[in-house]
Amino acid sequence: MLTDHDWRLKYTPEDGDLVRRFYLPALADAVRYDRLTGYFSAGALALAARGIEGLVRSAGRMRLVVGCTLAPPEVEAIARGAALREQVERRLAAVPLAPPDSEAADALELLAWMVARGHLDVKVAVPCDADRRPAAEAAIFHEKSGVVEDRAGNRLAWTGSLNETEAGWRRNWESLNVYTSWGPEPARVDQEERNFARLWADRSTRVIVLDVPDAARRDLLRFLPAGDGPARLTAPSPDGETPRPTPPETKPAPPAPDPAVDPRRRVWAFIDRAPTLPGAGARVGEATAAVVPWPHQVRAFERLYAQWPPRLLIADEVGLGKTIQAGLLLRQAWLARRARRVLVLAPKAVLRQWQIELREKFNLNWPVYDGRRLVRCPSPALRGSEKRAVDPDAWHREPVVIASSHLMRRRDRARALLEDAAPWDLVVLDEAHHARRRAAGSAQDGGPNALLRLMQGLQARTAGLLLLTATPMQVHPVEVWDLLHLLGLPDEWTGPAFLRFFEDAAHPSPPPDAMERMARLFQAAERRFGPLTDADARRVAGLSPLRTG
Repeated sequence: MLTDHDWRLKYTPEDGDLVRRFYLPALADAVRYDRLTGYFSAGALALAARGIEGLVRSAGRMRLVVGCTLAPPEVEAIARGAALREQVERRLAAVPLAPPDSEAADALELLAWMVARGHLDVKVAVPCDADRRPAAEAAIFHEKSGVVEDRAGNRLAWTGSLNETEAGWRRNWESLNVYTSWGPEPARVDQEERNFARLWADRSTRVIVLDVPDAARRDLLRFLPAGDGPARLTAPSPDGETPRPTPPETKPAPPAPDPAVDPRRRVWAFIDRAPTLPGAGARVGEATAAVVPWPHQVRAFERLYAQWPPRLLIADEVGLGKTIQAGLLLRQAWLARRARRVLVLAPKAVLRQWQIELREKFNLNWPVYDGRRLVRCPSPALRGSEKRAVDPDAWHREPVVIASSHLMRRRDRARALLEDAAPWDLVVLDEAHHARRRAAGSAQDGGPNALLRLMQGLQARTAGLLLLTATPMQVHPVEVWDLLHLLGLPDEWTGPAFLRFFEDAAHPSPPPDAMERMARLFQAAERRFGPLTDADARRVAGLSPLRTG
């Protein structure tokens, strides 16, 4: 565990090799590693891979944000209407990954293997101005920091001046500043967590973060190993950074395992690891749940989980099982270690119902925070410790919490949630239509109520956001925009533009100015979320192939 080490507050070359002294022990027992680094290049990726063998062996996950600086012609093309993603893909394709040596090639092989098996997600950061217009070569994404978490939830954060070059690691005078969640400055760890979460969710005002383009991903996957696995996991590296396997001792063969115990242990060990595996691993949560979901619930789960971190609104009618859809997501994300901090907000009257549903159907015994205590469902494993008193400023340190949306919207509680709590991996808001305006759409429109203000603050402090409501169309249309805006609408989709869009779309023969307005909004949506395929257009609009074209 991270707490087993005596971490220095600062590391410099005087302390010895920074990789051996810091990265290898920090990642030996890690289950999560979030990293901000410099450029999408072979050298930068190879250096970001230092020490991650321990993370892979622990079935951990890594999230990596790398920089991409556009050239002036590409920025000018975007200003003329070209898609940002296309220009980023063009920039990265212009400089394909070319490892400078065999060590870097081995590192790229390991990273490609991690991407292919779901251990690694990569995003690209493009510097921008205050209006979120991409900046040209004068601006670079140059942050160097990381956050590591072990199985016990202990966290370690670091910031440093390391350049993404071999000289930066071996010859330059560089340093690392280290902070731990158990002291002496735990707030610094939370600060780095919030910074990474804001970037990963593309909520920063001066940098645009998007999924790594397909061409760049394919470029990395060129290095997938053809044999049993990456060399970094099976053999020591030339400089000895990868621990050499201990040679087997010459001794009698061990006794055969107890057939009454060992098979169960092996099965459960596999089930514990299975959700992190690619392909069928995404269905382990469903397969091991005590509920058989309906087909529409499975489809909803698949869309939520495939677009991790999810930021979606589920607006099914009453009785169609929104809680089941959310439960499938929560169980799978928890088992796969994608979500290590989860907050479920619901009206006080249904908190117990949420807790029972998660416990009985998904084997998630998560506590309800009642304002004074964290209360779990009774269980023999808890041995009478289902209820635990907790200070008002400490309840949010629990990794998973079910809490009252009525309580959390109070000014003092909201302040603690927005200023003191570490960022969440996933926030679920039930009865989301309660987050609304006062007298929406009337001359007396009083702006957002307390719950909507809370959610507007939380949207930048959570990677994933799931809104549940059965009555989205029984409110004023601007309130639908309020909910969708929480999920990350493009800047062009303002409240007035949203209302005008549907007025224009409802016109039997929209005039040219209306068509131009709708086209601009479509283009903004495609720049943010990707193009809409003809098949999706036919499915959503019910149009024929001819009319879709």
